[in-house]
Amino acid sequence: MGAEPSLRRRAVEGSVYLTVRRLVGMGLSIAGMLLITRIVGPENYGLFASAVGLYTYLSLVTQLGVRVYLIRSPRDESLRLFHLGFWLLLGWSLLLTAAALLGLVIAGHFWIRTEGFLPVAVLVCLGLPFAAAAVAPQALLEQGLNYKRLATVEVTAQVSSYIVGIPLAQLGYGVWALVASFWASLLIGVVGAFWASCYRPRWYWNRTEQRDMVRFSLAQATAEWLYMAKNLAPALVLLPLGGKEAAGYFALANRLMEMLNFVQFSIRRVALPVYARVQHEPAKLLRALYLSSLGQILALGGACLGFVLLAWYLLPPLFGAQWNIPMVILTLAVLASEQLLTAVFGSHAQGLFAVRQPQVVTRAAALFAPNLYLSTALAVWLAPASWAPVAYALAYYWAHLPNNYFLHRGVQRFIGQPIYGVSLVWAIALSIALFAPVAYYLPLAALGVFILPVSRRALREILHELRVAQTPQAGGMLKP
Repeated sequence: MGAEPSLRRRAVEGSVYLTVRRLVGMGLSIAGMLLITRIVGPENYGLFASAVGLYTYLSLVTQLGVRVYLIRSPRDESLRLFHLGFWLLLGWSLLLTAAALLGLVIAGHFWIRTEGFLPVAVLVCLGLPFAAAAVAPQALLEQGLNYKRLATVEVTAQVSSYIVGIPLAQLGYGVWALVASFWASLLIGVVGAFWASCYRPRWYWNRTEQRDMVRFSLAQATAEWLYMAKNLAPALVLLPLGGKEAAGYFALANRLMEMLNFVQFSIRRVALPVYARVQHEPAKLLRALYLSSLGQILALGGACLGFVLLAWYLLPPLFGAQWNIPMVILTLAVLASEQLLTAVFGSHAQGLFAVRQPQVVTRAAALFAPNLYLSTALAVWLAPASWAPVAYALAYYWAHLPNNYFLHRGVQRFIGQPIYGVSLVWAIALSIALFAPVAYYLPLAALGVFILPVSRRALREILHELRVAQTPQAGGMLKP
C-alpha cells in the first residue's frame, strides 16, 4: 500500500525535474539556435542535422535496448548487470562504428553525393562509443528515479555545446562550429553521467547473463530500431532529393518540435517504470495509459500552439532574410499534428512493452519503416523544391497512420479495450488550431471542444491526479 504512493510521488517528481530541465533547455536552445543557425544558414544546418540523424539512429542500435533491461533489473548492490552491460555495449559500439564508417564511404560515393556530407558524418559518428559508455550510468540514475541529477547533467552538456559552438560560428567555421558543439555536449554528458551516478565500471562477464540480456533487449530494441529508422530518412531521402536547404528547414522545424515537446518527453520518460509496476493489473494500466496521453496532448498542444502564434511574427526578423521562417513553421505544424496522435498511440506501445509483448510493436514498426521511405521519397520527388520540407512532413504524418492502427489492435488483444475518452478529439482539435496563422485564425474555433462537459471532466481528472501525487491518501490511477 505504501509503495504505490511513494512510486507516484517519485514519478511526478521525476516528471517535474525533467520538465524543468526541458524548460531551461528550451530557453537555452532558442537562444543558441537564434545565434548559431542565423549565422551558419539553412544549408550548413541541414548538412549537420542530416549527419546527426544518422548518429542518433546508430546510437540507438549501439545501445541494443540494454538501457531498459538495466532499468527493469532488480536492485543489486554488486551492480554486476551494469558492469556486464557496460562492457557489452563498449565492444559492440566499436564494431558498429567501424561498420558505419565503411557504410558512409560507400553511401557517399553511390548515393549521398552532397558536398561536405561525408567528412561531417564521419566525425559525428566517431562519437558512438562514447554514447554507448554512458548507457550504464544513465540507466543507474533512471532506475533510482534520480532525475534531478540526470537533468543537471543534461543542462550542463547543453550549455557547454553553446559555449563552444557560438564563438566558432561567429568566427566563420560554419558547419564545423556545429560539429564542435556536438562533441562538447557529448563529452560533458558522458563525464557528467559517471559523476552523477558515482558509477565506476569493473570487469565482469557471465555468458549466461549476457545471453539473457541480449535476448530480452533485442526483443524490444528491434521494434525501436525499425521505428526510429525515420531518423535516417532526412539523410537518405530529403538531403539527396530535396537538397541541403530543404534538409535545413526540416531540421530546424524538427528541432523546434523537440524543444516544445518538453513535458511530453518528461511524462514518457518516467512512465515506463510506472507501467511496469502495474503490468499485471490491466484496468490500472489502461487508465494510466489514458491519463498519460491526456497530459501529453495538453502539454504538447498548448506549447506548440502558443509558439506557432508568436513565432509567425517574431522569428522572421530574428533569424534573418536567409531563412524562410513561415515554411519552417508550417512544417512544424504538420510535425506537431503527428506528435499529438503519437501521444495516444505511443503510450500504447509503452504499455505493450510493459506487458512483454514487444512483437506487436515490432510488426507495427516493420510496416511503418518501408511506408515512411516510400511516402517521403514520392512526396519530395513530386513537390516543388520550395515546398519539399512540408511535403516530407505530410508524408511522415501519413506513414504513421497504419502503425497507430496496429498498436490499437495490439492493446485490445493483450491488455484490454483502450480508453480514448477525449484524447483523440483533443489531438484533432489542437492539430487544426496549429494552422491558424495561415487561415485568418478561423482554425482556433476548434478549441471549443475544451468547453464541452466531457472535456471539463477530463481536465478535472488530470488535476485530481496531480493533487494525488502530493496527497497519496486521496486515491488515484494506481489505486483500485
